Amino acid sequence: MKKRKDSGVDLPSTSREPTKSASHIRTLEMPSAEILVVRAIGHPFRLRGDPKPTGLEVDDENLFADYAREQWAGNIVREGLYLFDRYVIPDFAFQVVSVTPNESIVTRETQVVLEVQEKPSVIPGRKIDLNDVIGHEPIKKKAKLILRYLAEPQLFGEWAPRAVLFHGKPGTGKTLTARALAHEADAKILLAKASDLIGVHVGDGGRRIGMLFDEARKHAPSIIFIDELDAIGLSRSFQSIRGDVSEVVTALLGELDRTNDESGIVVIGATNALLLIDPAIRSRFDSVFEFKLPNDKDRLEILQMYASRMPIPIDFDLSTIVPLTKGLSGRDLRDRVLKEALHEAISENKSHISRKMITQIIGKLSTTHTLDYSI
Repeated sequence: MKKRKDSGVDLPSTSREPTKSASHIRTLEMPSAEILVVRAIGHPFRLRGDPKPTGLEVDDENLFADYAREQWAGNIVREGLYLFDRYVIPDFAFQVVSVTPNESIVTRETQVVLEVQEKPSVIPGRKIDLNDVIGHEPIKKKAKLILRYLAEPQLFGEWAPRAVLFHGKPGTGKTLTARALAHEADAKILLAKASDLIGVHVGDGGRRIGMLFDEARKHAPSIIFIDELDAIGLSRSFQSIRGDVSEVVTALLGELDRTNDESGIVVIGATNALLLIDPAIRSRFDSVFEFKLPNDKDRLEILQMYASRMPIPIDFDLSTIVPLTKGLSGRDLRDRVLKEALHEAISENKSHISRKMITQIIGKLSTTHTLDYSI
C-alpha cells in the first residue's frame, strides 16, 4: 500500500501484496505488529439518498482476522490510520484503534481484532410513550398487542400481528404513535420515510426496500415503520406519471409477503392519502386504523398535556378556549397555538400566557379550509 504524505489514509497499490524487496526492507526497519485493533467506519462517501450502513457483522472472528492479515500484511500501521477492504466490500474503511507497538508492520503473526460497536436502537429526542397519545384508544390497544407480540412471539404463532396501516389527516398522531411504540418496544425499530426509499436510478427503489427488510430480519423481533407510505405504495394506475411505480410496488409486495407469521417483523405504514395506495398493498395489512381529528375532550387533554411542559405558565382555564379550536389537529394545537403563544410571551418578556394572547393566535388560523387528501 502506498501512503500519501501527512495523511491517515492508505492508498491501495496496484498489486495485492507488496513486493518482496519492499516487504524485506520494511521488516528490517519496522517492528512487527503484535496486536492490531480496528473499528469499522464505512465508505468514504455515498450517493445522496442511499441508505447508510447500520454496521458490520462478522460471523467468525478468527476468519475475519485471517482475511485482514492476508490483505494488510506488509502495511505499516499506526493509531488513527485508515485501512481499506479491497475484496468483500471494496473501499470499506477500517480505522486503527490501537496497535502494539505503535508504528509497526502487519505480519502473518499479527493478532487482528475488530472492535465491536453496539449502537442502541433509540429514537432521538424526548422519551415518549403511549400515554402521550391522546384519544385513539382502539389504536393504542393494538399497539399494546404489538408490544406483547414482540416480547412473547411464541404466544401468537400463526396469529401474529404482521402489518398495521395508519391513515388520516396530517398532525393527528400517526407518527407520534409509532414513535411511542418504538420507545416502549424492547426490539429493533427501523423508521423510514417512504420518499427516501424511492431512489434515483432504475432499480434503486427495489434495492433500498430490500435492504430495509433485510436489516429488520437480521434483528428480529423488530418493527418497520414506513411514513408517507403512498410515496412507494402508489397505485400502479399512476405508472404513466412516475415510471418506477410498478417496480417499487412489486418490490414492496414481495417483502410484505415474506413477513410471514414466523419472521418476527411487524410492519407499520402511515399515510395521509389512503386512496392513493395500490389495492394490493392495502390488502397486505391485517388492520387499518383511521386517525381522526380530536374531539372537544381530546383537544382539552392535548392542550393540558403540552401546557404542563411549557416554561411559562398559562394563567386561565384552557377549557374556555376548546370550542375555538374545533378542526385543529394535535400538532396544530402544539405547534401553531401553544408554541406560537410561548414564543410571543418570551419575546415580550411576559411572566405568563394570557387567554387574549391565545385567542388572537387562534383567530389568525384558518380552520375552515383544510386539505382534503381523498380522490
